[in-house]
Amino acid sequence: MGIPGIYEEIGRGERISLSKLAVDKFEETGRPLRIAIDVSIWQFQIQSGQGGSSPAIRTLYYRLVRLLSLAVQALFVFDGPKKPKLKRNKKVSHTGASGADNSTKKLLKLFGFPYHNAPGEAEAECALLQRHGIVDAVLSEDVDTLMFGSGITLRDWSAEGSRGSGPPTHVSLFDATKTKEGKSGLDREGMILVALLSGGDYDTEGLPRFGIKAACEAARAGFGKSLCRLSRSDEDGLANWRADLTYEIQTNKSKFFRTKKSLTIPDTFPSKDILSLYTHPVVSSESKVARLREDIIWDGNVDVPGLREYVQDEFDWTNIGGARKFIRNLAPALLVRQLLRRANRRDSGYEDIVLTQMNEMEYVRSICGRRTHESADGMPELRVVFHPMDIVKLDLNHEYDDAADYDRNGLAPANDDDQIDAYVSDEEAVAVPGKLRPYKARQNVDSRDDPQSRLATQGRRLRSSRKSQENG
Repeated sequence: MGIPGIYEEIGRGERISLSKLAVDKFEETGRPLRIAIDVSIWQFQIQSGQGGSSPAIRTLYYRLVRLLSLAVQALFVFDGPKKPKLKRNKKVSHTGASGADNSTKKLLKLFGFPYHNAPGEAEAECALLQRHGIVDAVLSEDVDTLMFGSGITLRDWSAEGSRGSGPPTHVSLFDATKTKEGKSGLDREGMILVALLSGGDYDTEGLPRFGIKAACEAARAGFGKSLCRLSRSDEDGLANWRADLTYEIQTNKSKFFRTKKSLTIPDTFPSKDILSLYTHPVVSSESKVARLREDIIWDGNVDVPGLREYVQDEFDWTNIGGARKFIRNLAPALLVRQLLRRANRRDSGYEDIVLTQMNEMEYVRSICGRRTHESADGMPELRVVFHPMDIVKLDLNHEYDDAADYDRNGLAPANDDDQIDAYVSDEEAVAVPGKLRPYKARQNVDSRDDPQSRLATQGRRLRSSRKSQENG
């Protein structure tokens, strides 16, 4: 998707840890990083999920847990009925909400994530929301959002570092201002021209013999800006624009191009309809954006009982074993959410050491390790001990016991608690006195071993940041 070869011109972006980006934003503004996400791209990606029950929706579930564990507030944006009829030479369905959309919305509601229905294409709507300050950045998988006017675009949320695989930790950050001032010299109008000349989502062919490099040269010469400023009805202006571009290509008088080319811009270029898809996409009105700003609930509550029922039905996480798996998976992310909320509360106690410790003990039993790691770009992280049931608050008495499977000697295998104890003990780098029974005493969370539990947004650091802001 997007413009083939564009990254060779604008670069691969600044690779940065999403957790560090989020914490830096929190320290700067006192609120989490807000991002808009084009749901259609995620729905396409999760189709590669394999194994188990409902692999696609399970992949989405783990992504949402991952987001919940960061200082991030995400707004999910769905395509609307007025999106373009053709994209990448394929017809686009306009039959209303799909089954995938409904399943995704159900899971988003359970996690407490807000979502928004765009009137047209979600990518264009995301860019609009970023320009209006509803969100700080757009998380996408190509840079089409730059053509729609997004100032900050994040893409390629994936693993980073020596391992090269595993849970996503880093994103590639594209700043529209830096892109324009950088080697490529491309602004929004320039990228639109590049898409028209060399091929993009709405016309994959472009003009014959007009490659990405020649298209970028024309854009840097200002032909994209002059084209986008023409009125759709200005036929004379468009004819003059074509003549000027043809003249410069054939003569290279102004040295805009590396070499002269025997190319002529045809009278049919550009398609006004395709140009309008980039310059005037169907997006929400000013009044609807203002209403969204007022109505959106960023810090929605996680429906723990609803999620428990959901994973039981969709993923076959049944009985007491399934419940423990659910708790173990969700608790670290919910802990981060609680610490973030605590940091923003006036009664958090950040001006009183004793009260601060009392409030922290509500969630965190102790801090048992510290580290800096490449997954967070060297940002200090804490390893903490906490009781999962204090966080998830799920009544296990309502769960059925798992059926014991006896072996030849008539002995049942180790119960789930014993298996968990072994798992935690094996991965424990900093020992904590006493036996670790996660569901009877406490749990040790190490973000090195369990990426789901990264606690880079630890409460003390967030409260210290809030205090320094108020004193400043």
